Amino acid sequence: MINRNNYHALPCPCGSGKPFDECCFRPNNKKTGNPMDEVMHALHEAQQGREFSSIEDANRFMQEFMIRQNTAPRDAFAGLSPTEMRSILATPFDAAAIVTFADVLSQDPVSPVTTIFKALADAIGEKGLKPTATGNLPRNTVREISRAINGTDTFGTKNTQYLIQKETDYFDLHITRLIAGLAGLIRKYKGRFMLTKKCRALLDRHGIGGIWPELFRAYAEKYNWAYSDGYGELYFMQRSFLYTLYLLHRFGSEERDGLFYANAFLTAFPAFLDEIPPRYSTSPDEIAISSYLHRTIDRFAGFFGLAHVEKTEWKFSVDRIYKVRALPLLEDAIRFHVP
Repeated sequence: MINRNNYHALPCPCGSGKPFDECCFRPNNKKTGNPMDEVMHALHEAQQGREFSSIEDANRFMQEFMIRQNTAPRDAFAGLSPTEMRSILATPFDAAAIVTFADVLSQDPVSPVTTIFKALADAIGEKGLKPTATGNLPRNTVREISRAINGTDTFGTKNTQYLIQKETDYFDLHITRLIAGLAGLIRKYKGRFMLTKKCRALLDRHGIGGIWPELFRAYAEKYNWAYSDGYGELYFMQRSFLYTLYLLHRFGSEERDGLFYANAFLTAFPAFLDEIPPRYSTSPDEIAISSYLHRTIDRFAGFFGLAHVEKTEWKFSVDRIYKVRALPLLEDAIRFHVP
């Protein structure tokens, strides 16, 4: 039989990238619904009746077994193999065998983020905008953009409305301005917000179809998703953004409940629950589902026009119902090359 010492240098087939004995092989691993259960059963079956004449022979067997396991599609990963999953998590923008991203879209995208960016770029114009003492957009500019897009210069709930007083009162505009800066499309120059040369060149050559990929990559790689909500860092949710888009690519042709995607995410990454500290009266599962639907489905896929996200009125936590359907922009912007 192969003992524990033979596992220490082998990559774990769960897709984490960690050595096998530091991940799913650990007896005290807290994962529930562990994807390794199937692997360990397969390993047990493959070893039946086998005798190894040396450690080298056992290692060779284990290496070959791991290669087969790492390249086999997994139901827990919605048909991806562990090798493909590692690429999606570790190098999403450099996994050309699995996915490619359009540098320029074939047509101008329709999305909340580009609608807001176009209004912001028009407001900046050639002369630029002088920021406030706190470094944000002028109040009157924020109100004008909100009136143009939303038909109102107020914010708040349906029953409680407040007049916009600052940039962060129109939070979608605030986020768009931040990621445009991270993308190198807007900068402060001589005390004013200005469009960069890069931005003007993209607009001249490709229109907003050249801007969307820049905003998308900045949001995925540079912007901190935790900034806009109270769920805490939960960085793995952002790191796994491409897996959510793969799920939308595979299952999004028909409208589905948002819980379908949340459950698929937790099936692939059950250890994510270990990152969530318990809170009074709210379980890690509830926090995981609620944060995933808000942060990944709504504030990412919905904000970038990759999915249509319909939400009921706010009730409490996961009781809010999300209906999700992929939009054509997903296939235009992101091309998956897996069967």
